[in-house]
Amino acid sequence: MKKIFLPLVVLALLTGNEAIAQKKKPAAVSGLLGNEATKDEKNTGNKELKIISAEKVMDMTIPEGGANGASVAYNPKEKLYYAAQAGNAEFPLVIFNANGRVVSGDEQKTLIDVRGLWYNPKTKQLEGNAYKDFGWFSYELNKDGLPEKLNLKREGLYQPDQNSAGVLNTEDNEVLFLDGLNIVCYSTDGNDKRKSVQLHFGAMNANDATTLSLADFEQTYNVRSIIYTGTKGAEIGLLNVAKKQVELYDIKSGYMSQVIKLPVQFEIETFFNFSYSNGIYWVFDKQNRKWNGYR
Repeated sequence: MKKIFLPLVVLALLTGNEAIAQKKKPAAVSGLLGNEATKDEKNTGNKELKIISAEKVMDMTIPEGGANGASVAYNPKEKLYYAAQAGNAEFPLVIFNANGRVVSGDEQKTLIDVRGLWYNPKTKQLEGNAYKDFGWFSYELNKDGLPEKLNLKREGLYQPDQNSAGVLNTEDNEVLFLDGLNIVCYSTDGNDKRKSVQLHFGAMNANDATTLSLADFEQTYNVRSIIYTGTKGAEIGLLNVAKKQVELYDIKSGYMSQVIKLPVQFEIETFFNFSYSNGIYWVFDKQNRKWNGYR
């Protein structure tokens, strides 16, 4: 991958008329809402933006069943990828090995209408959240890492809305959801932590901050799926559909720190079909039913 560092002045010249307006926040307001801002959290943003040109490293084909890809989770112990289709409990949950070969049977189903899916290194379980009030769940895995049974951990609507897709923040042991223009945080048992992260879309720092309307956001970004990378200062990722790039944001300040340019040759969706696992950015090609991985 090619890495480019642009100083703020050059970035401003390059973005110019493309910049989407986002309302400037007072310097004393933290990116973390609902909590008093500490000195470290009063982050004014970044001076440089790291731009990476990603390359395709892998793809995984999904058999018939379900138009939308929900998520791709990775089990580091067994070196397996779990790709779930959204929309129905009878849609496929396909398991791939490290080479992208299918190791699950045709009969392997999601058993629930999946929205978010993640591997929890603390519980060593495959977990997720489902559509509407179907709740949060986990899969019991056999010795080979293949799902054998679904357990409902908590029934009810423990997410912002019925189609919310959660991602696991492994650092703070919490689940993150996109809620309008903000990220909201839930504990891993489904309780709302009353904590949110305000994102400054397309802005590196307070001087770069502009205003983004909800309507503009819905036309520019994937409005349902976010990712968590675990990379300090670039923990939260959103898919900019218009520019075919992943934008990574600092979870403390809410400012953008990295951009991953994707060499995507197909139509990118604004709803679901975007994921991250094992250092790979995944985008689902609905027409060819294929998860494409970029790094």
